[in-house]
Amino acid sequence: MATSTFLNASLPDTSDRMLFAVPKKGRLYDQCLGLLNSIGIEFHRKPRHDIALVTNMPIALIFLPAADIATYVAKGNIDIGITGLDIISESQTENDVAELLRLGFGKCKLQVQVPLQPQSCSVQDLVGKRIVTSFINLTKQRFAELEGVSDPDKIRTQVRFVSGSVEAACGLGLADGIVDLV
Repeated sequence: MATSTFLNASLPDTSDRMLFAVPKKGRLYDQCLGLLNSIGIEFHRKPRHDIALVTNMPIALIFLPAADIATYVAKGNIDIGITGLDIISESQTENDVAELLRLGFGKCKLQVQVPLQPQSCSVQDLVGKRIVTSFINLTKQRFAELEGVSDPDKIRTQVRFVSGSVEAACGLGLADGIVDLV
């Protein structure tokens, strides 16, 4: 039987520093590190640590999943962060955060995808069917528009959340179509 252990790791004191959230991995991570380096922010991130103190400025870098950054900034737990506009929309924090600067990287599109079929299929053909996505709020909003419904929670289209391997959903019989970032 596996045993869980809670460790009380010593965290650095960040009380006198601006908390700056950056993606801890994924599409934006390398570009963010390049940006921080190019503007002279000096730090050393220890392996498997999610906090790094900047050595030449009163900043603590907090490495978080990109999907969580908008929520932490909106709630006031983090002072500033870098994340995608898609994440801000999906987390429904548009009214609680301010976009300070578009950085010009991390471009992507939210796309509807269906299995290859002998005939072409439009997004309208998926209304009322099963959709799988990790962007449930944006997907419900889009299908509410297609259905002419003002409340995204009242749509006929069945929208289910999956956190990964969205593209496998149709082939495994879970969905008729998917909505994912490309």
